Amino acid sequence: MLQSEEGGRHWTDDEVRALLCVWADKHIRERLKCTLRNKTIFQEMSRLMEKHFGIVRNWKQCRTKYKNLKYDYKTVKTTLDAGSSSNVGGPGKYMKFYEEVEAIIMDQGLDRGSTDMHKRLFDGETPRLNATGAENEMVIEIDDGK
Repeated sequence: MLQSEEGGRHWTDDEVRALLCVWADKHIRERLKCTLRNKTIFQEMSRLMEKHFGIVRNWKQCRTKYKNLKYDYKTVKTTLDAGSSSNVGGPGKYMKFYEEVEAIIMDQGLDRGSTDMHKRLFDGETPRLNATGAENEMVIEIDDGK
């Protein structure tokens, strides 16, 4: 498990991917949309990140990262919508995971929630992290069309 109690530690890409996968869950998304007091939702997200990915982040860190991702998305979206000629390269040039955050916010292509986000982020493979953070085990989801 990766442990981070201090608030200022940078999020790795795998930690962001884990947060996005948990956030993509339909029940989490619906609850976040209609709840102002959402501490318990972020506590659940933190538990799910640890359970499914071995990543330990407290609820405050999850909430802060969630808010930052939403803010960054809205900032990039506003810039792109303004039609600036410097937008060559698309939204990914300005924000990593832009398309994934957009899919969550716009409820696009996530009929199966976290499963669809797993496939989007990991191309069918979900890295599991050990205590040192090294990728040492892969869980592969196989969609056999059933």
